[in-house]
Amino acid sequence: MRNEETGVEVVSLAPTKAFFVNMLTKDIELEDAILDLLDNCVDGALRSTKAAINAERPYEGYYAELMFSGKEFSIRDNCGGISEEVRDSAFRLGRPPEDKTDENLPTVGTYGIGMKRAVFKVGYDCLIRSHTAKSGFSVHISREWMAQENSWEIPVEDFASKEPPGTTITVTDLRPGVAEAFDGPASFRDSFKSRVSQYYSVLIEKGFEVRIDNKPVPGMPLSLRTADLESVAKSTGIAPYIYENTIDTVQVEVMVGFFAPFDSDPDEDATAGRAEEAGWTIVCNDRIVVYKDKTILTGWGDGAPNYHPQFRQIAGQVTFTSSQPAKLPITTTKRGINAQNPIFLDVRKRMRDGLKVFTNFTNSLKKLDATERDQLFRSTSAVEVRALRSQASKITSWSKERGSAGRIYAPQLPKLVESNNRKMVFSRPHDQVRKVARFLLGEPDTPPSETGAAAFDHLLELSKAKR
Repeated sequence: MRNEETGVEVVSLAPTKAFFVNMLTKDIELEDAILDLLDNCVDGALRSTKAAINAERPYEGYYAELMFSGKEFSIRDNCGGISEEVRDSAFRLGRPPEDKTDENLPTVGTYGIGMKRAVFKVGYDCLIRSHTAKSGFSVHISREWMAQENSWEIPVEDFASKEPPGTTITVTDLRPGVAEAFDGPASFRDSFKSRVSQYYSVLIEKGFEVRIDNKPVPGMPLSLRTADLESVAKSTGIAPYIYENTIDTVQVEVMVGFFAPFDSDPDEDATAGRAEEAGWTIVCNDRIVVYKDKTILTGWGDGAPNYHPQFRQIAGQVTFTSSQPAKLPITTTKRGINAQNPIFLDVRKRMRDGLKVFTNFTNSLKKLDATERDQLFRSTSAVEVRALRSQASKITSWSKERGSAGRIYAPQLPKLVESNNRKMVFSRPHDQVRKVARFLLGEPDTPPSETGAAAFDHLLELSKAKR
């Protein structure tokens, strides 16, 4: 092939359209692709809102609504729309270097492929309609366009609208696996709702509303047990470990502690399910990118103990905030952490330090009896991370991090004296337990723990009588 301008023989390295589209979508899960579309809605709200990201509810009034069926998927928002000035770059497969649209805006988008990758993942026919307060346009990506190898351009039609500025994406001609997932008995929407509750809990807490099939999705914000921080700072008590710093324009916050009162019995029905709630959650610009992690990624088993059921009441949240999203320790899918990012490696040391404060403390707590532990946690209450930030202003005993501007609050946890009591754990057949309960207490349905205690007390009295 000869270059028409230079007359030089050349070969083309341009990708085929089919290869590009298929490779673009191959390594992303369907749920993550749709979450990318939700992220775009939030980015639009950020461009539109006048409130700062650290305000109480900067996303108040903004929403995204998703609808799923075996024939169609749609997502609609009122987040400001795509302006005419950035329309061309919004549809490029990759962000042009001259595009400064989100410069100094705390988003998570960096590469400019999220919207295109998502619609290609879902189906073969997509209609995008978007309008601002000034103008509106629509773009139709069809199966025919996919098949036209040498055509990368798509016609744009202008329209006017009096509706609140926003964007609507409708995908039909769904991929076979997608149609089955949206309409199948496994109910994709149920698992997706759970993901949104988890990964968008910070955004929902700050006013953004996500609706699925016309129903708002509730958030699941993290709460930590704490006594009054002002009194704990002056003496001792149960409170979270807190670390704050700014590293290369990235604001960092680490909070870790007990999210529930400690119980040493991993088989206790009331607490056995809490293992799913333990671990580290990592937030980048209000988006949760790691949820309840209990692996070496977040320091477990590397400087801190491996996760164990003894630690199932310990949880923490790390928050990274920056107006330069390329510096965030986030992967290209925006649903994971780049473990080699230097900022994350630095912060991970503090995550391990905070973990050790509470994993070590559980070794003392498990030597207390239940009554003493209950008494210890009675002075605490569950406080959401957002409220803890404002309470942290009461702390006067911050320590400086050596070699940086960071500061650390490590709570003075109570000094515990080992209880003289000992816990006895054993099991017996249900019918035998009922017989003993009837014999000792006259009531066969007495709880097993009370029956066991009564049996011990009965034998203790018999042993005293034989002395």
